[in-house]
Amino acid sequence: MNSPDDIIHIKALGEAVSVVRDAMRHFVQRRLREENIDLTFEMLQVISTLMEQGEINQQEIANLLNKDKTSITYLLDNLTKRGLVTRMEDADDRRNKIIHRTEAGRQLTDQLTPIIQELHAAVSKGLSADDLKNLTASLLIIKSNLKNE
Repeated sequence: MNSPDDIIHIKALGEAVSVVRDAMRHFVQRRLREENIDLTFEMLQVISTLMEQGEINQQEIANLLNKDKTSITYLLDNLTKRGLVTRMEDADDRRNKIIHRTEAGRQLTDQLTPIIQELHAAVSKGLSADDLKNLTASLLIIKSNLKNE
């Protein structure tokens, strides 16, 4: 059993993680509005994943973003309607669709990169590389602990 002090710190951690995620979302949404880019935070996450990973399937996107496949399908439908991504049949498994950025999606990436860099700079301000590594390692341990429960 955790001590009362431990419980206070665990609750504070949960609140801090939630507040940080919300702050990151608001930062990105504000910057997208300022640049007149009609995307949601979640759509940006998908585009960013494709920027970093290249062409991957829907399930891999879902896994990387910790979202269910239904949510990813909805986001990809929206991005497809906007002409930013396409779905191509996987030659190895026709049930899978490989997601590709279109030319418009790649051009949008050029607009998004400075916003993502601003977010990274804002998040890391006042923190050393070691601070970020330690914080990330601690959060990944917590994630693993919760997955194993």
